[in-house]
Amino acid sequence: MVKRVGGLLAIVLLVAALAGCSGGGAKAKGTNANSTPACPLVARLDTIANNIKSVSIADPVASKRALSTAVDQYVATVHQLRAVAPTELRADLERVEADVQQYRFADARVDRASLDSYAARVCHRTVSTVTSTLAPTTTLAPSGASTTTTIG
Repeated sequence: MVKRVGGLLAIVLLVAALAGCSGGGAKAKGTNANSTPACPLVARLDTIANNIKSVSIADPVASKRALSTAVDQYVATVHQLRAVAPTELRADLERVEADVQQYRFADARVDRASLDSYAARVCHRTVSTVTSTLAPTTTLAPSGASTTTTIG
């Protein structure tokens, strides 16, 4: 029996990379965190990243479908955000869009640092940090041999 961990690994990496960037939508008193069209889109990115946390990995087909849907929604939202974000963010947002589309979630986390800084400043959004230490994953091959992969 082959134990498939690819879909699980992708979900864990997506959550660690993108949800680690996600923060609450807290706003300072007396200010409107939605005063710019970018803020609701940043909040939507946070929601997409947070929603993937609740996906059950018990069903690999459903979890792969949920991951694919989350990636599609995230990419579409980043694309919308590029249209309304300040010019200085657009190159980084293009990289984030490409990173997520290609399932390079760690790269997306790095490339969205300027967005997180902007969102904290303009949308009064707090950024939470996530440190991810994934245990080694063992995959059983049909012959019974096993391989171990450590990520983290």
